[in-house]
Amino acid sequence: MSDKRAQHGKAESSQPSGKGPSEAEVVAWLERHPDLLLRFPDLFARLLPPDQMAGGGNVVDLQKFMVQRLQGELHRANGLRDALLDAGRQNMSITARAHEAVLLLLDAENFEHMVHIATQDWTDLLDVDAISLCVEGDPARIGGIVSGGVFILPPGSIDDLLGPGQATRLRPESGQAPKLYGPAAELVKSDALARLTFGRGAPIGLLALGAREPGKFDPGHGTELLLFLAQVLERAVRRWLQLPKP
Repeated sequence: MSDKRAQHGKAESSQPSGKGPSEAEVVAWLERHPDLLLRFPDLFARLLPPDQMAGGGNVVDLQKFMVQRLQGELHRANGLRDALLDAGRQNMSITARAHEAVLLLLDAENFEHMVHIATQDWTDLLDVDAISLCVEGDPARIGGIVSGGVFILPPGSIDDLLGPGQATRLRPESGQAPKLYGPAAELVKSDALARLTFGRGAPIGLLALGAREPGKFDPGHGTELLLFLAQVLERAVRRWLQLPKP
């Protein structure tokens, strides 16, 4: 047995005569490319790993290594699947709440009731802490249509907040915003803003959703539902104030 092992060890260290790289060169190459089996997983089926008992305790148990590697990949895949399922359920819940908010707005009995629904009732439905409707312009000129829950902003404020021509902005850190949220300004730490275009000749507006949790709204999040709510609100305002379409 010892002679066979010696001969086997000698064969491993010998150089093939011009037929390819030596085993040492192969080992060195594999050390520089440890992801080989990840890039070519079919090699698992063609390799002949020793079992745990073959050749004594000094033999590396590649079968165990392969199983552990596959178990790790399976665990990561299951984790990714669970994360995707959680995100899907969360998105469905948010969409359902947005639809419910729209249906509630359609039940408004008058303009003031509509504003109350959007600024008060929507907070629980949309899981935020403060909602404001802002209108840009001169308080003396538009004061007659302003209701409770509506704030008047100086001209140019909305472009300053969103950027010229931008429809939305998500701010993970909103800072102090008394002009947007009034008494609730100190509570709001993160917010979502959407431009409101009511009609020809009408001042532009802003829908502001504020949360006490920093980072609740992040620029990487989608804004489709925010835009949808803003568009519904625009149409509701035009309906009650009989404003022409943009």
